[in-house]
Amino acid sequence: MVEYTTALYICLAVLIAILFIGSSGRHADETAFFDRVSSKEVQGALAVFIMFHQIVVGMDANGDYAGDMRFFFYYGILAVAFFFFSSGFGLLKRWMTDKNYIKGFMKRRIFTVLVPFFICNYIYLTDALVNNIIVSRHFGFGEVICSFFGFFLINNEMWFAVEIMILYVVFRIVFSRVKKPLAGILIMTGVVLVMMAIGLFSGHANTGVMSYWFKGEWWYNTILMFPVGMLYAYNEERINKVLKKGFVSILIASSALTVIMDYIHRNLIGRSIYWTETYKHSNHIMDKLLGLGMETLFELVFLLLVITIMSRVKFGNPVIKFFGKISLEVIMLNYLMIDKLYFLFEKYGIGVYLPAVILGTLVCASLVYIVKNIVLERRSGLFDGKVN
Repeated sequence: MVEYTTALYICLAVLIAILFIGSSGRHADETAFFDRVSSKEVQGALAVFIMFHQIVVGMDANGDYAGDMRFFFYYGILAVAFFFFSSGFGLLKRWMTDKNYIKGFMKRRIFTVLVPFFICNYIYLTDALVNNIIVSRHFGFGEVICSFFGFFLINNEMWFAVEIMILYVVFRIVFSRVKKPLAGILIMTGVVLVMMAIGLFSGHANTGVMSYWFKGEWWYNTILMFPVGMLYAYNEERINKVLKKGFVSILIASSALTVIMDYIHRNLIGRSIYWTETYKHSNHIMDKLLGLGMETLFELVFLLLVITIMSRVKFGNPVIKFFGKISLEVIMLNYLMIDKLYFLFEKYGIGVYLPAVILGTLVCASLVYIVKNIVLERRSGLFDGKVN
């Protein structure tokens, strides 16, 4: 349908604009080009991409045809992979350069995720309880209790916050004891592999968007990029030298491989590498592993392409700085607007629904960000340009 094609082109134009407006070339002698500021700004653009992705997933879950907008369905894993990669990189980089980094780590890193997580969690819990009363949705007492403590997610899109908090806690424990970064990376990789195995064998929930932890492919198909980011931080200087020296060759190769992996990925999704346990055949774990292996390669190639581009291009403008600040809140709250404003899609179509969801999400995410800073006694504002 024309309206979906038009919506796709507008969304892609917006993404390109907010990413490249204000960008500039890097100096040839600039050796360190991936840091928390530059990566946070790229995350800002990817947060917008994830909003588009979640909107399409929501439409798909409701049985509505997304047309050409379904383009965004296939690449959510790449955006989330970059988030995990950046987090792993940033943690190890700071640990290697700041001897006192572990001190105050709980408040500086873990509480920064924990506070907005529970604010959003209680928003969704309140909404679920109200729906229980109004439309008699089934929401049992045990689920209410588990939801109150965050073990049962009323909005499963909040899974990312859960996993990143687990990784932060493990990082705090491990790197307060190890002396060598490589030993810590190996331990963290082992923990991630265990988390992936739990997700792999846990299947899915039967409650729509509600779910206990580790239910679904999204819990395990991007998290490996966290220790990969740590490994990049550990070998940053050597890797960057290779990227600088072989820029053209690596750019062409990674671009071509990204296109090839995209083609393979789309075909595998068509063969169903998700929800495989619902097909009741003996090889469903092998199908999951096939999908996981392919998606891991896809993510690695994509990250190589992004880092290669970042070695020559410096991204930065007020818009992606703003989105970078509230990216976590955006990811957690987008589904609230997707659900509550769905009547706009049913009545007016994608042209009204899409901008309404984006605007509503930004307002809610900004309010939660402000409340978080008040709770944590932080002075960083929404538009001050500082990166936390």
